[in-house]
Amino acid sequence: MDNAKCYYCGGEAFTERRINYIYSRPAGSLLVPDMPVDVCLTCGMVYYHGDALLKVEQRFKAIYEQHKAPDRYATLPVMDYA
Repeated sequence: MDNAKCYYCGGEAFTERRINYIYSRPAGSLLVPDMPVDVCLTCGMVYYHGDALLKVEQRFKAIYEQHKAPDRYATLPVMDYA
């Protein structure tokens, strides 16, 4: 993030990292490994790249409307918080 300040702490130092991101909607979920994000070095707040989010949203829609297939399937464990 060039010339940006963290909205949470006001920090000005960021680093780009890759994370596992789960995009979830009522229709289902999509696991996106290696999602690029910027992380504030002061407080750890995560900022998603707008172009990456748009790409994920478009791919999710295409998969759930059956226009495209996912790259692969994964099984996730589930924990009920009670």
